[in-house]
Amino acid sequence: MLLYFSFVIFAIACLLNIWLIFYFIKSNGKNPPFIASFGRPKQEVITQAGLFINQNPQAKAADLGCGSGSLLIPLARQFPDTEFVGYEWDIIPYMLAVYKTRNLPNVTILYRDFFKEDLSKYDLVLCYFGTGIEEKIGSKLNKELTKGSLVISEVFKLAGIKLKSEISITWGFIKAKVYLYTPDK
Repeated sequence: MLLYFSFVIFAIACLLNIWLIFYFIKSNGKNPPFIASFGRPKQEVITQAGLFINQNPQAKAADLGCGSGSLLIPLARQFPDTEFVGYEWDIIPYMLAVYKTRNLPNVTILYRDFFKEDLSKYDLVLCYFGTGIEEKIGSKLNKELTKGSLVISEVFKLAGIKLKSEISITWGFIKAKVYLYTPDK
């Protein structure tokens, strides 16, 4: 029985990797693959977002590339009066996020390419991207967000937007950073 269970887990892991590669290729490398936030970096993003929301109780927040909702769900539960919007371009994480947030009335998950969206309505933007789009997304956020907005980037440094601060995190043998940005306007 244990051997069978191990085989099933191995097969699922292989299929997941194939799926990640397929969708990354399908997007021509312009959209990062789904990687869930976890551990101390995730907790730091949640902490920083919480501090911002406490100071700006009417804030509207977006998670660009929300995946399965690993950042949105704890924040939406902690701040039930704040509106959260998650953008996801990949159908499987999108469906997971919709299912996992179904009982959270302050969360909306959109199956859209956030590069084609007007992000000016958001006060807080969360993101966790791979390499290759740092300049494009940083410039877009700098152009569209208003003064007083905050962008929190987990692990990857953005370009084209003013860095407010960076937080170094050591988690076991892993070293990571969380970056906070403010638009120029």
